[in-house]
Amino acid sequence: MLKRFLKSEAGITLLGRLAGLVIRLVLRTSRWEQQIHPDATALLAGRTPFIGVFWHNRLMLIVALWPKLGPMAMVQSEHGDSRILGTAFADYITRPIWGSTRKNPMAALRGMIAALRDGLSVSLTPDGPRGPRMRCRPGVILAASRTGAPILPVAWSVRRRRLARSWDRFVIAWPWNRGVGVYGAPIHVPKPLDETGIETWRLTVEEALNAVTAEADRLCGHPPTDPAPMPPEGLR
Repeated sequence: MLKRFLKSEAGITLLGRLAGLVIRLVLRTSRWEQQIHPDATALLAGRTPFIGVFWHNRLMLIVALWPKLGPMAMVQSEHGDSRILGTAFADYITRPIWGSTRKNPMAALRGMIAALRDGLSVSLTPDGPRGPRMRCRPGVILAASRTGAPILPVAWSVRRRRLARSWDRFVIAWPWNRGVGVYGAPIHVPKPLDETGIETWRLTVEEALNAVTAEADRLCGHPPTDPAPMPPEGLR
């Protein structure tokens, strides 16, 4: 009966609000430093909409990297975990974009393009909601190419944490912590792109995102998390 309740709309809302309280507690009791690429500084200070990308395992405190930005849209899946975190982040999200790389990818792509053209920055996990871990799917490349919006790779880490035994090695941060946010150089994807070009830029974003994530972990005294093996069928 409890499991049924937790999967219900009321249960998801309750868990989301509790998660939001925990996230706020961690954020308010932790000290943060930032390492920002000079080109990212100009982008963050301006009004040009961009696509912020981060790995699924960094979802918990990702709002720490958007402290005072303008309106933001976030890609969210219909999966229960994503909906719980969507409720937790409700105060920070101007427009939810429903869809994912696995379910309804075209809806996610159309939503990203519409939000960017409306002047909203977009955030998403290009390996979510089910992986493979730290492997970028091509949807973000298509959105960037069609709109001209730059892609900004970001990551955070904290000194006191636990890695969950989930597919993504989800990072759980404890309160009263010290953390760091790392912003890489914006990536400008050209257009138009053929399949070879999409794959080239997909790898570029994946490598840049892995680099900022590893740097955030290094600054907090942790070894990097390895990406999952590439599936034989590739990424779509």
